[in-house]
Amino acid sequence: MMDNVPKFTNYLMDLYAYFQEMEMKTTSRFPDLINIINDTCNKDTMTFIIDAEVVAIDRKNGGKLLSFQELSSRDRGSKNSSILVDNIKVDICVFVFDVMFANGEQLLGFPLRERRKYMKGLFGDEKTGYFEYSKEITVEMDDADVANKAIVSKMNQFFDEAFHSSCEGLMVKSLDVEAGYLPSKRSDSWLKVKRDYVEGLNDSLDLVPIGAWYGNGRKAGWYSPFLMACYDPDTEEYQSVCRVMSGFSDAFYKEMKEFFVDEKMLSKNEKPVYYQTGEEPDMWFSPELVWEIRGADFTVSPVHHAAMGLVHPSRGISVRFPRFIRARLDKKPSDCSTNMDIVEMFHLQTRKMDVRGGS
Repeated sequence: MMDNVPKFTNYLMDLYAYFQEMEMKTTSRFPDLINIINDTCNKDTMTFIIDAEVVAIDRKNGGKLLSFQELSSRDRGSKNSSILVDNIKVDICVFVFDVMFANGEQLLGFPLRERRKYMKGLFGDEKTGYFEYSKEITVEMDDADVANKAIVSKMNQFFDEAFHSSCEGLMVKSLDVEAGYLPSKRSDSWLKVKRDYVEGLNDSLDLVPIGAWYGNGRKAGWYSPFLMACYDPDTEEYQSVCRVMSGFSDAFYKEMKEFFVDEKMLSKNEKPVYYQTGEEPDMWFSPELVWEIRGADFTVSPVHHAAMGLVHPSRGISVRFPRFIRARLDKKPSDCSTNMDIVEMFHLQTRKMDVRGGS
């Protein structure tokens, strides 16, 4: 871990510079946040960088968490004026997850158990509805056994409480072993568990149709199957995940035949350079729509390029037995599932695969 200290230090310096740049743009919008932090800090706390989230909350209704849209509806003020606390209509609560820097000391290489102690030392007790530490349960190594019914029951109860309190999901973190804070990097020591992951099959994805084949038999004259892709925000590329040909109604097939025309459709030889796939559909589509797709499980694929090289050195990730669930009219193509979302889901699925060998 110490070999990465210079890199981590540079990250903190960049982060500090970013905060300075954003201070005038953001701080003036949250005068109540400044008050909450000032009221909560211990007298010896001088400087810190924490991993936290500001959430809209309804304090008059039992501390119910509100949507991000509610938070976004707050008055933004202007470049030359701050928002007055008395004029704030949407209250906020600060939820603290972790700490990276405290009173001049860089903590990224410290294990999570120690970072927790530092974090609790920076601030006083929680103030419900204003400043709260993220809810947590600790499972020690000796108890981490699926045969331990008491622990499994405790974890399931914690899941249920999180989901019923409007949380998006949970983060499972290693406490002592390989438990440093790795900024801007995905790691097996941090695993995301979302509501969709525990509804059975860990595999609900929002994908973009990027191509199709001409249908046969009863589907002659329509497009079927469709080639679906995820998005890599780093390269701004769409990477194929699977073909899908089930779950559609006849009316939907007709609608898509009418939708993908003219500039929305390209010939077989006009594959966009930002499409990554080993498939060769009869035509390509411009990225226009987002569909929710659910399948049986994830597998490595020599044809599909989703997350190529991130799980297997020369193969991507695909979905077995995919089916169409619904159109996601609330999402833009660039807001679809990412390659890293698929990597996380692959690792979370219950059917484990050995993908280290082969080519």
